Amino acid sequence: MKSFPLGLLLGILALSFSSCYEEADWLGDNATPGRGNFPVIATFSTTNGTSFAVGETVNLDLRFFSVAEIDRIALSSIIDGVETEVASFGYTPNFAEDSQTDKLLMTYLVPAVPAGVTKITLKATIYNKNGLTRDRSLDISL
Repeated sequence: MKSFPLGLLLGILALSFSSCYEEADWLGDNATPGRGNFPVIATFSTTNGTSFAVGETVNLDLRFFSVAEIDRIALSSIIDGVETEVASFGYTPNFAEDSQTDKLLMTYLVPAVPAGVTKITLKATIYNKNGLTRDRSLDISL
């Protein structure tokens, strides 16, 4: 009886583990030659629901990391097609064991909106010092 070649077995294992990535070109999507790495946003979510009334506070949880140095993080709202930066945060390391990322907890006070508006889009943008950015959006209902 012939034994199974160890090299072939290791090759098959390597290919099977590499297929677990969701992005087809993770490195290409997260690096720019000559400029460095993009920030990566793991999650951006609310922690107290998805439907709010005017005057209520939305609690936001941003999980992220970056190999390159982060300059700042911005929170914007998009209401009726108009985008407005509502807060800006300097980078302060805040490692979260559960997600193995940095986390930033933010709040957003729901403002009065024009009649007929039923949603607000909130957008978190991470700006690296190398000029590369990444953003993620979520919608809240009114």
